[in-house]
This record gives sequence, C-alpha cells and structure tokens, in this order.
Amino acid sequence: MLEIKALEAGYGETLILRGINLNVAEGALVAVLGANGAGKTTLNMTISGVVRPRGGEVRFAGQSLAALSPPEIVSLGLIHVPE
Repeated sequence: MLEIKALEAGYGETLILRGINLNVAEGALVAVLGANGAGKTTLNMTISGVVRPRGGEVRFAGQSLAALSPPEIVSLGLIHVPE
C-alpha cells in the first residue's frame, strides 16, 4: 500500500534521508523509532508532501505522490498526525 524506494530528502544543502526503502502492507501497523535527529520527522514530512524528495520514490496505493500537494495526499487517505 505504501512503497518507498531509495528515498532521499533533506533541507537546504543538508541531506537527511539517504536510500530509505520501506513497504507497508494494507492494514499493517508500523512504528518508526530512532534517536533525536535520526530523520523520523523528515521521513513523515516527505511522505506527507511537506518536504519534497530529492531522489527515490514514494507511492501510495500504486500512485506516485511526487507531484501531489499535501491536501491531495490527504484526500487519498494518507495522513500525517504529529504527536
């Protein structure tokens, strides 16, 4: 359902995510754990369309999210709820 392949993203000159691969099946529960500064928020914001990927691909239900705005991504049923 959610497919991430070779994802790269960051802020300005700084690359935070490098080569992230993740597959989440429909109905699965996933937790992303890591230390402060490990890239958890950047990953969520990139999936949500707030941060644009520099490389790789994010697909949801078979559709690329690359050209979609955050509201368009939410309309597909993919939601980012920060803590």
